[in-house]
Amino acid sequence: MVMIDAHLHLGSIPSGKKNWGSFTEYKKIAKKIGIEKYCVVPIGLPKNFADKTTPDNNSILKEAEKNKSLIPVYWFNVFDLPKSVDERYKAIKLHSDIGKIDIDNKRVVNFVNKINLPVFVHTNESKEYTSLGKVSKLAKKVEVPVIAVHSGSVTGTFFKLDNYEFPDNVYFETSGIQYSVILKKIYERFGAERIIFGSDYPFGDPRVSLAMIDTLEASKKEYKLMTEGNIKKILKLK
Repeated sequence: MVMIDAHLHLGSIPSGKKNWGSFTEYKKIAKKIGIEKYCVVPIGLPKNFADKTTPDNNSILKEAEKNKSLIPVYWFNVFDLPKSVDERYKAIKLHSDIGKIDIDNKRVVNFVNKINLPVFVHTNESKEYTSLGKVSKLAKKVEVPVIAVHSGSVTGTFFKLDNYEFPDNVYFETSGIQYSVILKKIYERFGAERIIFGSDYPFGDPRVSLAMIDTLEASKKEYKLMTEGNIKKILKLK
C-alpha cells in the first residue's frame, strides 16, 4: 500500500530543554508504514503566533531539493502576504491562530483566488474564526479545493456538523480529530471521496491518523482514496 501524508510540518516542537520530533524521525516512520510522499509546511513557532510573523517557508524548498518525496506547501500569513508564490509549491496553508483571522476573511478570499492553488485551513470548532462554518463560506467564494485540517477537531464538531452545508470543493483531513465518532459522521455524510489522510507531525503521528481511518472499516478502494487518491487528484500529482 502506497500512501501520501497530506499534512505535516518540517521542524520540531520546542518545549523546555527539549525539541520534540524531527523530520529524520518522521522519515523513519514513513518508510516503515509505507508512506511514499508527504505534503510539508514549515512549523509555526511560538514567536510566529505572538508576533504575527510568517514561518520559514524557504526551509521547505531547500528540503524539497534534497528529497523528491516532499511536496512543498506554502504557509501564508494575511499580515505578510507575498505578491506571488513560487511555482514549486503545490498548495497553500492558512493557520488562523496567527492574528486570530476568520478563515473567510476578505484578505484570505482574495489571496486564495489570486494564487489559485488548493488551500489547507486550520480548523477548531471551539473557535468562531476557525469553525467549519467559516470553511464553508470560504469554499463558496473560491474555485479551488479547500481542505479542513483537523476537520473541526473538538467534540462539538460532531454536534454542529449537521448545521453546515458544504460545497463539493471542501475536504476533511484526519489529523487532530478528538474522537473517532467525528470522522465516522463525516464518512457517513460525505463518503471516502472527501476524506484526506494527514498526520500533523510532529504534533500528531501518521500511525494515529491511520488507526482513526481504520475505525471506518472502509473498503480497500475507499481506503486508497483517503490515503492517496484524493490528495493526488487535488494536487494534480502523477
